[in-house]
Amino acid sequence: MPPRKLSQTAESSMRSKQAEGPPSSGRIERAPSLVTQVERLLREAIGAGRYPDCKLPTEVQLAEQLGVSRETVRRATETLAAEGLLVKFRRKGTFIASAETDLPRMRTAGAVIGYVQADYRLADGASEPTARFVGGQMLDGALEAAAEAGRELVVRRTRIADLNEGVQSLRRNVQLAGVVFASVGEEKLLRRVSGLGVPMVLIDHDVHMSEINTLRDDSAHGARLAVEHLASLGHRRIAIAYWQATDLNPWRLEGFRQTLRDLGLPRRRKWEFLTDLGKSGARQTAEEIISLTPRPTAIYCFNNSMARMLIEELRNVGLSAPRDISIVGGGGELAVDLTHHQADWVAIGRQAVELLIAAIENPGGAPPVHHLAPHALILGRTTAPPASPDDS
Repeated sequence: MPPRKLSQTAESSMRSKQAEGPPSSGRIERAPSLVTQVERLLREAIGAGRYPDCKLPTEVQLAEQLGVSRETVRRATETLAAEGLLVKFRRKGTFIASAETDLPRMRTAGAVIGYVQADYRLADGASEPTARFVGGQMLDGALEAAAEAGRELVVRRTRIADLNEGVQSLRRNVQLAGVVFASVGEEKLLRRVSGLGVPMVLIDHDVHMSEINTLRDDSAHGARLAVEHLASLGHRRIAIAYWQATDLNPWRLEGFRQTLRDLGLPRRRKWEFLTDLGKSGARQTAEEIISLTPRPTAIYCFNNSMARMLIEELRNVGLSAPRDISIVGGGGELAVDLTHHQADWVAIGRQAVELLIAAIENPGGAPPVHHLAPHALILGRTTAPPASPDDS
C-alpha cells in the first residue's frame, strides 16, 4: 500500500485540532507558521514509515502535495536536517538521516564527525533570519564534504545556553572522530571539549586557542567594501546600524571605523546605532535617524535582515531608499534588490570538514590554520549618490 499523501495528513491534523476546541486557559494561542506545520507533518510521515526507500520526494513534489511554496518546504527540511533527522546531498536528494542507504555514510569508529550549531534567537523567540540562512549554508557545505569523504555528520542544533548539553548528547550517542562548532564563541566550552583529545574546527567565529582550526568570514573586509562603495557614490555622512552584542562580531564594526579613517571621512558616535536584530530595533533606529541634524545620507547595516527591516521602518517615517538615504546590508539572508556584501558560506562549511578530516587522518601533522574568507560586493537598488550636493 503506497504511503498517503501528506496533504491528507495535513487535513486530518487540522480536523483533529478543530475538534479539540480552544485552550482551557482561555488564552488565544497564535497558530503555528506554515514552516512549523510542514516540519510537524514531515516528522509524522517519517515516523509512520511513509518513505520506505528512505528518500523524500523533491521539494517541488512536497510543495504540490502540501499546497505550500517550495521555499516553505526548503526551510522546513533545513530545520530537520539541522536537527539531524534528515541529510541533504546535492544532486542526490534528501534522505532520512538514520536510514541505511547506499550513500557513503558509516557509523564505525573514526567515521563520525560531530557538528554543533548555535541557534541564535530574537527577543520574541523567533530564529534570527541571517543566522538561520548562514547556518543552513554552512551545514550544506559540511554535509557535502562529509558525504564525499565517506563520513557521517551528526548534527546538534542548540541554544547558546544549552551548548554543553548538546556536546554531551553527541558523546553519549556516538564515538566522535572530531567536532565542528558553527557560530560558537564560548571559549570555556571549547576548552572543555578540547580535553576529549579529538580535533576541532571552529567556523563563523574566532577564539584565542592556537590548537583549534578556525574559519570565518572576513567581516572587516566586508565593511570596507560597503564603506568604499558608498564613498565612491559621494557619501560622506555614513552611519552604521549594528547588533548590540558587539563582542560576538567586533571585526565588522572595527572595519567600518578603520575604513572611515582611511578615507578621511567623519565618524560620529551619534551615527553608530547599537540595537537588537528584530523589528523593534529597526524601528528605534529609524526614529533616531529621523531626529538627527545633520542626518546621515547612507547607512551600513549589520546584516541583510536588519537592512530589510530598517528600510521598512524608514519608509514609515517618510524616508525612501535610495532616494533619501542609501542602505547597504552586511550579508546573510538572500536579498535580491539590496546592495550588500556576501561570503561563500557553503564553501566555508565544506572547508571546515575538509580541514577536520585532514587533522583526523594526520594527527600532529600540519599546524592549525586560521582562515578568513573574503566577501564580494553585490550591487542592488538601495544605493545611489546623495540626493543633494550639500549632502556629499
